[in-house]
Amino acid sequence: MKKINDTFGYYIFYVFATLLALMPLSLLYVISDVLALIVHRVVRYRLKVVRTNLRNSFPEKTGKELRVIETRFYRHLCDYSMELMKMTRISDKELDKRISIDNFDLLYEQLDKGKNVILLLGHYGNWDWLSTLERKFKPGIRLAAVYRPLKNPSIDELFIKARERFGTFNIPKNNTLRAMIRIKQSKIPHVVAMVSDQTPSSSNLEYWTTFLNQDTPVLTGMDRIARQLDFAVYYIDSEIIKRGYYKATLSVIENDPVCTQPYEICERFIRKMEQTIQRDPAYYLWSHKRWKYKREK
Repeated sequence: MKKINDTFGYYIFYVFATLLALMPLSLLYVISDVLALIVHRVVRYRLKVVRTNLRNSFPEKTGKELRVIETRFYRHLCDYSMELMKMTRISDKELDKRISIDNFDLLYEQLDKGKNVILLLGHYGNWDWLSTLERKFKPGIRLAAVYRPLKNPSIDELFIKARERFGTFNIPKNNTLRAMIRIKQSKIPHVVAMVSDQTPSSSNLEYWTTFLNQDTPVLTGMDRIARQLDFAVYYIDSEIIKRGYYKATLSVIENDPVCTQPYEICERFIRKMEQTIQRDPAYYLWSHKRWKYKREK
């Protein structure tokens, strides 16, 4: 019965998402404005979590400043949802108009040597649109994206297919190490994108640091894999130019990870992610329960 319900749910959601995806983004942003009011003021989606995260991250800001960030966050969250729907139908031409990338050639400094690259990013801006980058690579280079499967299989399947439209190979989070070993063995140059600012599981609280004024556990898989398999590590900084238009900038975290100390790559990533958020906090995913664990004293 569950399988039947999941299949039925997929087709219902697919039809709904397709109808939205066929609309121009200008109309989707009008829908987003209405949705933002409902989600923020009526449903109050994770409002307590958002306010706690903002207050703890920016203790120097006034209540009025935090409310402005909060309102802009909900607007962007709904914009992101509409942009995610649009991803199932958006064209390469439209994406090229809306996403610019600085320092893209940095990748080839390592890829041309036959070295694979880990590309780290956070839940900032539109991280899913950045999973369409394979179409911009030189022939023969693959893009893989590590992702955490969604609890709703209908939505999960739809967005896996959306990423695959642009050639991206999807790696479920629990299969990351095995997939990375196969990539290393394949001799085909790969860029592996990882959204690495999530909260680790309770059994993986290995490394803690200060992030946005708070004691914070950090995912360590990208550090361990980079050092073990000798993948160069880059960071992609996202900046919102105006509504629906993004600028991404690549920078090097480490080209020789085997020479680094454990957790050094984690720390460098967190510092870069912090700088991105502090530049304009409204575009970070504040509804995520990022600080649900407390370090034992």
